[in-house]
Order: sequence, then structure tokens, then C-alpha cells
Amino acid sequence: MTDNLLIYYKDSVHDQAANTDLLALYNELIKGLSSKLNPIKYALLTVFSSRQFTDIEESIKFLEEASARVSHKRDA
Repeated sequence: MTDNLLIYYKDSVHDQAANTDLLALYNELIKGLSSKLNPIKYALLTVFSSRQFTDIEESIKFLEEASARVSHKRDA
């Protein structure tokens, strides 16, 4: 599943301005599965999602919160 999500997240269609579909998918699905996903792939999905924020401070806060969810996993 994570491999397919990464393919979806890497698609350039998500790079358009004001596009927040990756954030929505992250909040609805990926965040809840953080403990079940491969930690490195979870981190990649999180970074791709964070790039959709227009405010850098919001993006940093988002990444810090995601980091706290997997802080017990060394690979992430």
C-alpha cells in the first residue's frame, strides 16, 4: 500500500498552487496508520504532504507533530 501511495504522492499534478489534496489524504488516512506503516515510507509521505502548506511555520509544526508520532521508531 505504501508503495502505491508514494507513487501517487510523487505525481507532479499535486505541485499546483493551492492544491491540498495530499494534506487531506494524509489527515484522513496516513496519520491514523502511522504506527503500521514502514517508518521511512511514512516519513517520505509526511514530507511530501508538508510541501503543500503555503506557510513555512505551519509546515514545520506539521513535521514536528508527525515526528512525535514515530519518535519511538529509530528508522523514521
